[in-house]
Amino acid sequence: MTHPAYPRILHVISHLDMGGAENVAISLAEVLHPEFNFSFFAVGGVADNPVGQEMAQRLDRLNIPYHSGTAVEFKRGGVAQASFRLNRLIWNTQPDLIHLHTEMPETTFVGAALLGLPSATKVIRTVHSSKIWPAWRRIGRLVEGRLGEADIVGVSAASVQGLRDFQADQLLPQTPPSRTRVIYNGVATTVPQIADACAQAQAAQRPVQVLYAGRLAQEKGVDLLPGILTAAARLTSRPAEVTLLGHGPLEENLRTWVGSQQLPWTVRLEPPVPNLARQLHRYDVLLLPSRFEGLCIMAIEALMAGLPVVATRVPGLAEVFPPGYPLLSESEDVAGLGACLAGAVERVEHYAEFVSAHRAHTVEHFGLHSMAANYSQYYRAELGRGSR
Repeated sequence: MTHPAYPRILHVISHLDMGGAENVAISLAEVLHPEFNFSFFAVGGVADNPVGQEMAQRLDRLNIPYHSGTAVEFKRGGVAQASFRLNRLIWNTQPDLIHLHTEMPETTFVGAALLGLPSATKVIRTVHSSKIWPAWRRIGRLVEGRLGEADIVGVSAASVQGLRDFQADQLLPQTPPSRTRVIYNGVATTVPQIADACAQAQAAQRPVQVLYAGRLAQEKGVDLLPGILTAAARLTSRPAEVTLLGHGPLEENLRTWVGSQQLPWTVRLEPPVPNLARQLHRYDVLLLPSRFEGLCIMAIEALMAGLPVVATRVPGLAEVFPPGYPLLSESEDVAGLGACLAGAVERVEHYAEFVSAHRAHTVEHFGLHSMAANYSQYYRAELGRGSR
């Protein structure tokens, strides 16, 4: 139940669907709802799939209202409709602070601002990627030019640097360091751990369970998966089963390969799974061949669960791992990633022990309550400042 004396904070997110930014915003609301009156504006609405419905249910359980922007494709007029609806929502609810997450919400907010907003409107942004506006650079320049007064939270040092690089490339004013800070994304420390699962797997001689979970897009390195899996399967005789979970623009290409591949490993492609963190104990190795990330909630959840992660050594993602982490390779290095994956499959018990031994590092840097405490302090500092 909302409390009239508590500050009103409106989260603007892309949609209620698979995505790290959306999960971070909802997780913040789950922890901090006793302190703040939260509401959500989902630019693309609630996805008609189990992930979207599960996110909506998380908000429903807390009586947190959420509003949909548009069902129209963003580039085909949806931006205008969503901007108008966000403008009306801001006028009707008068939030004390508006928290923007990623480029689509930022574009929608700028559209809403062009229609006129209350003069006291305060805005903060969380930058969730180390490479912003990768496909919308011209739009990005316009939007960034109109968000210059908003303070910045980066989910990693790499995401803050990514914003600065874009501003420099587009000859835009640099956001001063005094108005930027890093707050690492956090996950619940109650993620079920798999400390004994690998030992049981060895005893049962079952295939090692390899997982990829995420958007099926080029930035995630999904187009490299066939080469990586083929290379890995050639380097180990240990049996494995590979599960690929996700949706995205490369889905049909990946589905075609899965249907035609002749690896000694079983490979299956399935839709995203709601609340996957609670099912990670079913797997033994996570594969993340990303070309760039802001941080990576999936990697943090896996490490929290004791799951070895084979990943790329790219800015943002590399910040997740403890010093000396042995299963990283360079971006687009198919042979290197294949060798890391083969090693992880061959010695899964050894790497699970390594991850479990460094769990304290993961909890210290990426615990959910640490993130929430930092945001609570940040919200109150922003609310205590005069309007810009």
